[in-house]
Amino acid sequence: MKLFFLLNPSRVKNRWDWREVAARHAKRNGWTPRFGEVDRSLPHSTERCLEQALEEDCSRIVVVGGDGSLHRAVNAIAQMKKLETCELAVVPAGTCNDFARVLGLRRRRIDEAFRLACSGKAQATDLGVMDKELFINNAGFGRRPPPPGKRTKPLQALRGFRPHHLKASWDKGSIEGSFYMGLVCNGPYFSGGLHFSKHVDLHDSLLDFYLIPAMSKWKLLPVLALGRLGRPTRVKRLLALRVPRLEIETDMDIWPQADGEPPSRVTRRVSFAVSPEKAMIVAP
Repeated sequence: MKLFFLLNPSRVKNRWDWREVAARHAKRNGWTPRFGEVDRSLPHSTERCLEQALEEDCSRIVVVGGDGSLHRAVNAIAQMKKLETCELAVVPAGTCNDFARVLGLRRRRIDEAFRLACSGKAQATDLGVMDKELFINNAGFGRRPPPPGKRTKPLQALRGFRPHHLKASWDKGSIEGSFYMGLVCNGPYFSGGLHFSKHVDLHDSLLDFYLIPAMSKWKLLPVLALGRLGRPTRVKRLLALRVPRLEIETDMDIWPQADGEPPSRVTRRVSFAVSPEKAMIVAP
């Protein structure tokens, strides 16, 4: 059996040490390890690495990276029609590792993550779809994208919030109002551990939707700060829904994004739903 390590860590200085750890755990569990490293200067490097993995008949892909790396892997494997047969594991080595957090994995315990990736069992796990783009952890809208190559700091993002008058529609109802942002959760965590609820389920065929109402931005600041300490964020008048599908129409441009990846388009209408496809995710 062959196992492919897709390497895209945010800190490249550790990648050779991690190759040794990865190979040791793989061989200990009966896998023949293969490696591919994402070249961030090439736009389709992830897809080419995964094509290599599947050509070599690797039955499990271990994504050594963050939520964005996992997002690109899921969409690439779906394009290759291999979601049902190709197992996916994650080692939290990216800038944001919220999906790995759902699985109880932490960057500071990287050896444990490699062990699980090589020894754990895969199970069918829900995916979300934003229009036609799959996501594994979350999606949403409300922030303008930063300039290319730059990251927006939390306070800058907060200052940039603008209220959107929107209509949200689901199977059994709809609501209109003014909201700063919307978050669509398949997994509970976002932005490095923030969460509105820890009770989001990856296997219930539902998505958790949160719409944050327009309010004083300075009231939001302490709420987000508490979230950084691991406490659930509490926002008065927060609209929370648990439904399989939601459609959003706004009166101004929005930039929907998924799993922390840069938005690919601007729109005034977007739909979110549970995907009919599932991913085979290695879990404890």
